[in-house]
Amino acid sequence: MRLTTLDQDINAGRKYLNERSLQIGHVLPLSEEIFREYFPERNSFLLYSVRAVDALFSFHSGREKWTPRADFAIVTDSLAGLKEAVGRVEDIAVAQEKLVLRTRIFGYDRKRLQALKALNYKVGASIPGAVSLDGKRFDLHYLYKELNDSYRFTIRRSYAKPGLYPILGVDRAKNQRLVLRGYRKEDRPFMNKAATHLNVMRGIASGVFEGSVPWSPGTYEEWFDKHRVFPIVCEDESIGEPVALLDLSRVDPDVMQHVMILGMYVKAEYQGLGVGTLLMDAMKTLAKRLHLSRVMLTVFEGNVPAEKLYAKAGFVECGKLPGWLQEGYINEIYMALQLD
Repeated sequence: MRLTTLDQDINAGRKYLNERSLQIGHVLPLSEEIFREYFPERNSFLLYSVRAVDALFSFHSGREKWTPRADFAIVTDSLAGLKEAVGRVEDIAVAQEKLVLRTRIFGYDRKRLQALKALNYKVGASIPGAVSLDGKRFDLHYLYKELNDSYRFTIRRSYAKPGLYPILGVDRAKNQRLVLRGYRKEDRPFMNKAATHLNVMRGIASGVFEGSVPWSPGTYEEWFDKHRVFPIVCEDESIGEPVALLDLSRVDPDVMQHVMILGMYVKAEYQGLGVGTLLMDAMKTLAKRLHLSRVMLTVFEGNVPAEKLYAKAGFVECGKLPGWLQEGYINEIYMALQLD
C-alpha cells in the first residue's frame, strides 16, 4: 500500500470519509470545517491500494500531562487497510516513545471492534447508552494498547513517581458567602489564576508547572460563544470573585448529541467546603434543561475526594485507561451519570 499525507489529496479524503461517516459517528456528509477537526492535514494520512483510497487515518500526539499517550482514528472498510493503518500508527507512536495508544469505537460498529481486539487492543472503558442510532442505544467503547513491549529499553522513566504534584497546605476560606451564577467573560482572569495553584493543577488534565496557565488564551471564550460549552460559576460574594467553575461541553458526533462531558475545578482555598456539591446539584438541573440523557467525566485514579464527590452525585465508574503522568504514570477513570 502507498501512504500519502492528506494535504496531497484532501478532496479524495473528504469523499472517502463522507461515504463512511458513520465510522466517526456522523450521519450526514461532513462540512469542510468538521472534516478538518477530525482529520487535520498536518497529522492525517491516506492509504492507497493501487489507485483507490483504502484507509484514512489521523494520529493525535498527547501533550503536557498526557504526553505518555496518543490517540488515533481510522476510517476503512478493509481489514487489510485497518491492519496497515494500525501498523503505521504504532510506528509513529513508538518513534515518539508513547506508552499507550487509544481510540474509540461506537457500539453499532461491531466488526471494527472485533478487528481491533484481534490486533491486541483492549476495551478499557465502555459508556452504556452513550450512542444513539436508528432509534437504538449503543455503548461507546474506548480501546487502548500498551506499547511497553515495543521497546528494548525501560520506558518508565525515573522521574515518574509519586510526589510530582504534592498537595500544598493552604488556609481554607472563612466567612464565605457562596452563590451560583452564569459565566461571564470577565471571570476568566480569576479562574486562570485559580488553575495555576498546584492543588488545582494536580486534578486537571493540563498544567505542568505551578504559576503557568494550563490552556491557551481565547479558546474557552470561542467555545462559549459557539455554545459548545455551558459553564456554571460559584462566586464568593464576600470577596466578589468566582472561586469555582463547572461546565458541560458538547461532543461532536451526531450520534452523541444527547451526551456532554463534565469538567470542574475549585480554587485551592475553597476545596472541601461543599462547593463541589453545590455545583453538582446545579449541573443536574442544567443537564435536564439541555435534554441530556448522559453526562460523562474522567478523573485521575487516586483523586479520592473527587471520586467520592462524583459517586455521591450518582456517577458510576465505567472503566479506566492508562497513560497519564500525574503521581507517576496512572489510570484515567471514566464515569457516567444516567439521567433518563
